Amino acid sequence: MNKLFLFFSLFTLGACTHKNTINTDFSSDSQALVHGWLLFDEYVTPVSTHIEVELCQVIENQCLTVARQEYQGVQLPVQYSFVVAPIQAGSGEMKVRVGLSEKGKLIASAEEEYTFSTDKTQKNIHLERLKINLKSYN
Repeated sequence: MNKLFLFFSLFTLGACTHKNTINTDFSSDSQALVHGWLLFDEYVTPVSTHIEVELCQVIENQCLTVARQEYQGVQLPVQYSFVVAPIQAGSGEMKVRVGLSEKGKLIASAEEEYTFSTDKTQKNIHLERLKINLKSYN
């Protein structure tokens, strides 16, 4: 009985230390990193902020979202980053789009063009306050 227990223990421990190697063609060398700071020149109360960052592939003047991040209740500036695979990039023409909301209303936005490359690319994005067009009823 002791020998059987010893054999079972050795077999179990051997399974825990076994390394399984899988051959794959995947390489992180083909990926890109897009990162940077989201900047806004005005103070916004962190409790009421909501930031959406989208990375999109440009196809025939349309933006197809391939990655998205959201930040809630943060103090600006905020750092963002996306790891991008070639399949997400399509032809390589992309955009980083950002929207800043305060108390549920969009107050600032920005858009930055990006061309896919397998390097690290820093894109600091300066948000611009949206202009409110008031209609006059005169």
